[in-house]
Amino acid sequence: MNILVIIPAKMDSTRLPGKNLKEINGKSLVELSVDYANNSKHAVRIVVSSEDETVQQLANTLDVIGHIRPIELCGDTEVVDVYTHVFNEQKTFPHFRFDLVIGLQPDNPNRSNTLDECIDYMIDNNYDDLITVNEQYKRSGSVRIFKREYFERGEFSKRMGCIKDEAVDVHYESDLETVKEKI
Repeated sequence: MNILVIIPAKMDSTRLPGKNLKEINGKSLVELSVDYANNSKHAVRIVVSSEDETVQQLANTLDVIGHIRPIELCGDTEVVDVYTHVFNEQKTFPHFRFDLVIGLQPDNPNRSNTLDECIDYMIDNNYDDLITVNEQYKRSGSVRIFKREYFERGEFSKRMGCIKDEAVDVHYESDLETVKEKI
């Protein structure tokens, strides 16, 4: 399977400035998400979307695609809008046809399922869209998977499933410290 992985890494977090470049065990939250995606058995094309030049430079050193996010897609923008923007730019590469579009939010660095486990769960249950939920069964979005054809048509929730994930959603320095203890 060919997979487009999008890592939205804006730097304008109000609660924890520079959050996506914060480090755990010597790796930034962005790097941890790239590693997570690269551990898949599938062919992945990873795109890091950010308005920040430092994040763009990091993407280059990680041998992934740096995508310059328009400023209007920063702030409290719905993350699916970011995924759609990146997808619309990346689908022009005909030599890499995507079967799935996957969003990995870097502020959930200690995901409890592998990417392949999430993909297999989605396929086994014939979902068109899969999203992670936290321990309270609220959407966490640490992993969001879309079948390409439904994503392309803007049909995000026809057959939506969820999978429990115990990742800590990093919003504050204290959350970062909690993750450091768990990893």
